[in-house]
Amino acid sequence: MLRNGVDLEFAVYRVKQKSHSRFPKSGFLRGDIRDLVNFIKPASIPEDIVSKAADTLTHGANVAAAILVKHSKRTNFGAKLGETLRQPWPASDDIPNGKAELRQAKADAEARLQTAKMCATMLINAFAYHQNLSNHHNGIEDLSTVRERHGGELSKSLVLREWRKILDINYWPIFHIARELLLDLTTEAVSEMLPGMLDAAELIQAAMRQNDIAGIVFQRLIADRKTLKTYYTRPESTVFVAHLGVHDDIDWSNPEAVKNYRIADYACGTGGLVLAAYQRVRDLHRAHGGTPDELHSFMMEHSLTACDIMPAAVHLSSSLLSAVAPSETYEGTRHMLFRFGGEKREDGRGETLRDNDGKPILERDAKGDPVVDIGSLDLLDMKSTKRQVVLPINKQMALGAKGERSPIEVEISPLSQDLVIMNPPFTRPTKHAPFNKEIRPEDPVDPKNPAFAAFGTSDEEQSAMKKRLNVLGANTVSDGHAGLGSSFAAIAEIMVKSGGRIALILPVTAMLAGSYDGRQLWSWQKLRKMLGDRYSDIVVVTIVQPRSIDASFSADTNLAECVVIARRINEGERPGREVCFVNLTQRPGNALEAQEIARAIKRMNSTLELDGGHRYIKIGDDELGTISLERVDPLSNWSTARVKDMGMMHRVKQLMRGMLRLPESTAPIEVPIAKVGLMCRTGPVHRKIDGAFVRRTGFGPGSEYPMLWRHDQPG
Repeated sequence: MLRNGVDLEFAVYRVKQKSHSRFPKSGFLRGDIRDLVNFIKPASIPEDIVSKAADTLTHGANVAAAILVKHSKRTNFGAKLGETLRQPWPASDDIPNGKAELRQAKADAEARLQTAKMCATMLINAFAYHQNLSNHHNGIEDLSTVRERHGGELSKSLVLREWRKILDINYWPIFHIARELLLDLTTEAVSEMLPGMLDAAELIQAAMRQNDIAGIVFQRLIADRKTLKTYYTRPESTVFVAHLGVHDDIDWSNPEAVKNYRIADYACGTGGLVLAAYQRVRDLHRAHGGTPDELHSFMMEHSLTACDIMPAAVHLSSSLLSAVAPSETYEGTRHMLFRFGGEKREDGRGETLRDNDGKPILERDAKGDPVVDIGSLDLLDMKSTKRQVVLPINKQMALGAKGERSPIEVEISPLSQDLVIMNPPFTRPTKHAPFNKEIRPEDPVDPKNPAFAAFGTSDEEQSAMKKRLNVLGANTVSDGHAGLGSSFAAIAEIMVKSGGRIALILPVTAMLAGSYDGRQLWSWQKLRKMLGDRYSDIVVVTIVQPRSIDASFSADTNLAECVVIARRINEGERPGREVCFVNLTQRPGNALEAQEIARAIKRMNSTLELDGGHRYIKIGDDELGTISLERVDPLSNWSTARVKDMGMMHRVKQLMRGMLRLPESTAPIEVPIAKVGLMCRTGPVHRKIDGAFVRRTGFGPGSEYPMLWRHDQPG
């Protein structure tokens, strides 16, 4: 029998009908028996089944949505549906007259269909989860059995009755909103939609246990996704970030240590990142002889925090985390739906009061300004000396497991999390047009404050929300020039405890943009100053592909991104001000590659020497990027991020010190160097440099020394 510690060599072959692949492409990975077990798990995930399931869910949602839209024309339930989902459902007006009205009519029709698809996706997801639960709980019948017992027919009332049984057990965060959606719809619409939705649910069950199928589809259906910047984190990216963020410096064999390991994502989306981190914790506990299912109930109730402003996001996050151990019950969760926008005045029956134009009447403070909520960003209010905050009931809250109206208060404490893991929205409060962009009259008008323009908020609400963020974000790394990514980084700083880690996906400008003018910090410079002063064991990972869309860890941001991992120093500990820079040649292609690349980075990082040059990251014989350890200045840009040619970077750093090394030259040439700021006054952003310099087309990507300011690369 092999014992732990024995060196093994292994690789994986994948054979499909018309192709085959090998990882690594050449050579073998090396490790002990535990490494082999960890390797086998992601290697066995059937990627084609996951892909087909996503297509099946999409098709099922499309068919159901068309039926839903058809019935909404007969009975006006669309507005209520949109309100439940926080998605638009424009009223259907008369026949359009003219091109402008025709364009608006088409846009309104697309919005209604989009919301209908989201409703159908969530219902199918709930049906599939119901089928899984029936295998683990006595008293819960699968819907096929219920249908057979009622003569082959399944009605809205029967589904609601079965979901009532589930809610009496637990799973409230999953089935509460699905039940609300079903109640919004007419009996006739549900009867016509049910057969197709149940068929789709049956087909995707197996794949749901493997991956975030509904989340993949969900991201295509958020009407405000470009405003919210709620881009989907690729499954392989969630695995990569989780493996870097969850470290081995905990006694993972100790159940109490595992139970008290707190994970939080305050912009959770579909929950992919918090799920990946939780799976990693479970795998480590299992590898050290533990039984993670026995801890699941406690961790759902106390250890896993997932927050968002989208009801569907909280629903899907709860689905994913519950599905890890569906036979284990729990009494509540820390999965929270935060309010966003102006607080609406209500009558005694809980109905929103509206003015003569049908617009909601807002609550106002003593000054007459709207009372607004800004989602999870309200947590910035914890930067004071308060050590514990209990959020008021009916405001920010998690849904309990039992009772139709039984929200539970959730304790939110600063400096409480072992791991804050997020891919936050990047939206800025202002929009800058690209250089030389011609603004046309027919172009849509940009919202006044894009960061707060979701869910149809008015200009007045957006202004009040921006003002609130500025007040709460003062004296933190939150900066309007950097966007909401910096604001969520500030929340991570508030919530992570000493010795805990933050794991953030941010735009690569977080490493390269911003400045310090001797008087104050600008933009992302605040973040780097925070990392340099209060964190250690910092790892920055970027992808060196020329096109931004290929240099991102998200599905479709079209922005180059970076992963930032950092450990908050303990009291009395001095910051290292050393950063491990990783420049990957390409994004990990699947969960297995993500896991093994992360493992290689952690292994090599432990052996790096400060300023010892770069080394190549190898998986087997494959070179997948470079890694280096460098000392950083908290008041400077961290320019080693997203560097393809590290040799060139070393020469540039020498040039900054006044020494120019040309190709094939043995001795350096002394060149006097001075910062632009010593010769003239610079503005806060690079656009202000136009008045002093003329930019010309740069050299092509094949040049050995391309012009840095205007590098002529695709994308």
